[in-house]
Amino acid sequence: MSIDLYQECADLVNQVPKGMVTTYGAVAKALGDDIAKRAVGVMLNSYSPPIKMPCHRVVYSGGGLGGFAYGLPKKMEMLGQEGVFEKDGKIAEFENIFFNKFKTTWPLKKARAEQLKMAKDVSLADPNKLPTRILGLDASYIGTRAFAAGILFDIKNKKVVNTFRAGSKVNWPYVPTYLGFRELPVFRPIIEEAGDDSILMLDGNGILHPFAFGIACHIGVELGVPAIGAAKSLLCGKADSAACKDFGAATPVRLNGKQIGTELRTSARAKPIYVSPGHMMSMPSSVRITVNVSRLKIPEPIRLAHIEATAMRRAEL
Repeated sequence: MSIDLYQECADLVNQVPKGMVTTYGAVAKALGDDIAKRAVGVMLNSYSPPIKMPCHRVVYSGGGLGGFAYGLPKKMEMLGQEGVFEKDGKIAEFENIFFNKFKTTWPLKKARAEQLKMAKDVSLADPNKLPTRILGLDASYIGTRAFAAGILFDIKNKKVVNTFRAGSKVNWPYVPTYLGFRELPVFRPIIEEAGDDSILMLDGNGILHPFAFGIACHIGVELGVPAIGAAKSLLCGKADSAACKDFGAATPVRLNGKQIGTELRTSARAKPIYVSPGHMMSMPSSVRITVNVSRLKIPEPIRLAHIEATAMRRAEL
């Protein structure tokens, strides 16, 4: 599925007439999911040509002025030229000039439907022969530019075999539970260059996801490769953290009585991480392999990928 969410957002904001305003939440709802409210703000502040949108017409719910890349005085100047004014720190007569009659293609609803369809293809069984290497993946961002790194890591010898790099433009901001749509295009060149004889490890979730389809599932199913998700924080479900104190200790993460992941202690001094299979991996193998390649809190393949991606981004600043 190819959706440019920045363009979709621009198409909505461009529907707001002069003399009227809308809200971040209204735009998110028109995109198809209220969860994208914060992402709308990100898109308004980080889009680039040829996309155009009148960002000054988007305000907080209830008429609060919201933010603006060029400062609030400039925002109110532009609104004033269109007949919209401020009163006591809010948009005057907000209820009378609020616009939400969008014509929309519901892109996020389409994306969610695609996730649910692909989730049916997730396999939680190990391949006949487990690869002996992990390809750790991570990306760093400047606006709509991505800097991605892949670390090919030998599981047995605990050594880096190769490093891969790629850069690209991104068409999605970060939207919780939709991460695969943002990062699959970013990582695809690295995965293809590295070959298919490795297990992907991603800084994100597999089936530990409200719809059982995190980024490790998305990329694993789309490319037909084994994948594991290793997230720094708990997205959903509950775990008995008190039972997870020593290195290698693991306790199930459950949602509606079903195990969807594992809270795993990869460092005696740090908080646990949350591991879940993405595709072509079992829960026990996902946990065992993650322990084998961990030295600090974050498993080495994705920790080193993060360092490399961050260095790439900083080199561009």
